[in-house]
Amino acid sequence: MEVVRSRMRVALVLSAGGSRRFVGGNKLLAPLRGRPIVQHAVAAARAAPAGRVIVVVGRDRARVAAAARGPRVSIVHARHHAKGVGESLRAGLAALRPAERTVFLFLGDVPVVPPGLTFRLARALRPGTVAVRPRDRAGPGHPVVMRRPSREIVARLQGDRGLGALIAGGTRWIGTVGHRSADIDTRRDLARWR
Repeated sequence: MEVVRSRMRVALVLSAGGSRRFVGGNKLLAPLRGRPIVQHAVAAARAAPAGRVIVVVGRDRARVAAAARGPRVSIVHARHHAKGVGESLRAGLAALRPAERTVFLFLGDVPVVPPGLTFRLARALRPGTVAVRPRDRAGPGHPVVMRRPSREIVARLQGDRGLGALIAGGTRWIGTVGHRSADIDTRRDLARWR
């Protein structure tokens, strides 16, 4: 039964950002513990109970795609990624197969996801719930699991209107203990992970 459910789930890794605050290069390609940051995010997505992983690329698309490739990984290019995260989300959601009804949403610059968190999120997504998101004392975290949005909602995504537009009005929260889903935006952020 879990194998069938997994085929109905997909993990979407948003990796198309411009790394504007990361001076001197693309943060997704910066080394962390011997491999590019994006590889850590993709590994976390591959560990989720999902049939496949879609990595959305934008800036430095060939290099980020090369770093992200692996088993069960599909690469999608967000042509208008510079307009904001809404465009990256739209490109990734457009690549879903008809049977993929549930989406795990990962960020390419969040390198660590606690073991088992995605399974907890999947179990907490119940009928009538649009999305489930982890939260700790510092605020909302990632990854998020959500039901596949309608084409009409996806069509309205633009600019920096991202996740909030998809999950408004139906989000359930689960607490996480001892984990902060910190993203890496600057070189100082990266230094904290070393």
